[in-house]
Amino acid sequence: SSRALRRPTLRRSRASPAHRGALLTPDMLVYGKDVSCLDGAAECLGGVGVALSSRWQRGPSNASLAGGCKLDAAVGRAGPPGAKANGSSGDHYLTGSADVQGADMSKVVPMIVRSAARSKRWDSLKVVFVLVGLPARGKSFISMRMQAFLRWIGVETKVFNVGQHRRQKEDQEQDAQYFDVGNASASNSREALAFEVLDSLMQWLEARPQGAAIFDATNSTVERRRRVQERILEKDPQSLVIFVESFCNDSEVVEANIRMKLAKSPDYAGVAYEEARADFLARIENYERAYETLDDSGRTEDNLSYIKMINLSSHLVAHRVYGLVATSLLPYLMALHISARPVWLVRVGEAEPQQGGEAPSPRHNADRALSERGEVYATRLAAHFAQLPECRNARVLVCSHRRALEMASLIDHEGRRTSVRPFLNPMDRGAYEGVRRQDFAEKTEREFQESFARDPINTRFPGGESYSDFVRRVLPVLVEVEQQVEPVIVIAALSTLQLLSCYFETTDVREACDYDFPEHTAVEWRAGGGSFARPGV
Repeated sequence: SSRALRRPTLRRSRASPAHRGALLTPDMLVYGKDVSCLDGAAECLGGVGVALSSRWQRGPSNASLAGGCKLDAAVGRAGPPGAKANGSSGDHYLTGSADVQGADMSKVVPMIVRSAARSKRWDSLKVVFVLVGLPARGKSFISMRMQAFLRWIGVETKVFNVGQHRRQKEDQEQDAQYFDVGNASASNSREALAFEVLDSLMQWLEARPQGAAIFDATNSTVERRRRVQERILEKDPQSLVIFVESFCNDSEVVEANIRMKLAKSPDYAGVAYEEARADFLARIENYERAYETLDDSGRTEDNLSYIKMINLSSHLVAHRVYGLVATSLLPYLMALHISARPVWLVRVGEAEPQQGGEAPSPRHNADRALSERGEVYATRLAAHFAQLPECRNARVLVCSHRRALEMASLIDHEGRRTSVRPFLNPMDRGAYEGVRRQDFAEKTEREFQESFARDPINTRFPGGESYSDFVRRVLPVLVEVEQQVEPVIVIAALSTLQLLSCYFETTDVREACDYDFPEHTAVEWRAGGGSFARPGV
């Protein structure tokens, strides 16, 4: 619905009376309408929280951020009583000022910059994401999408779902009464089952040098969250714990989640819809009686690191969140929605023959036109999309290669729905451009072969990119694809489509170069809950 899919809204973050009207708060990053954030924007400010709005005017500044933001900043220039001078050990302070809609911004807002001790855990190679929220708030949807994204950027990730474990182990009847907070026996059983899953999660994480684990459960009280964090840090003090709450107060968003839950939950398999709905609503009421939302007022859970998603991506708050999570995961989470629409991955058509029979250079290859066979493919593909009613308003995202632009012009004659994204250009393999994976043994240096076998994600091709570089380059386009509520057609070369296919299949990016994507092929992916599927496959 239009309400469920509305764009984010801007919320002023809480500030002390002395700084009322400011958009800056310590240790908090608030995203809202018209917000854009460059990769590393939070990191360049030491992880300090900033609310960015395009209403701010660009101007000279020490820190220039996306969205036309002006922020005058200096470390150690000012701070609260007892602040340490710049260059000394411990925490430093960042001060900022900005003119916002004529408001008096003469007050300086003290901002804490992370100390070395505070930063240490954010360099942790092991992260546990703990989901929080009532039933039918999209926790499992978020968990599955986070798993796909984190695997895609090269992080080994696994979801541990308490509901699945409960259905396998619990002998009691699991209707609404089982979830009544007044049912002591059932409450104790649910608590024990949840911590069995958490222990399994920690065993999985301990067996790996690095990774991310997602604890998918309600975790709906302050006491439960305290116990969960204590158990994790007791097992591994160096692990990073981030709570992710899905908070919904929009009735249409909740209703959409209820329909999805009843359609897919094994708890209601074979149960009539109205009967299942009544029982599920009673279950939600039982949870609501004890539910305590994550506190962003700085009173109860100020020490926690958390991300709070309000009505999915309509509003997002991040508290004490830094590093890779801030620069990569937050923009991705902001793009999520439950709208079902197709995403088409289209491989560019065959190029015209190279004169003289020599292999073309990458630059010349980008400027080659479609061959006759490629033109036939492009024409038939455009006719196919024209026959699909849902694709008449599809967004077309293309790399900058000539053949891709020619194909896009056949699909979108006026070019109003087409956007050229150079980030979609093929992976740069430098000196080994055109060398297939199966030919590495014969056509690459032994040192490169050994390095690639040990670490295929971070090994950089001589003079070119690594897969890690490639993922970071394509990431903004993936976020753009996820943001769309209309169908999306992506036209790109083989290596880019192989990379994107790993995301839609929730497979490790290490498998990208082996992904089969034949020439003159278009693949449709369609969202189905927290995952994507190919229709008919």
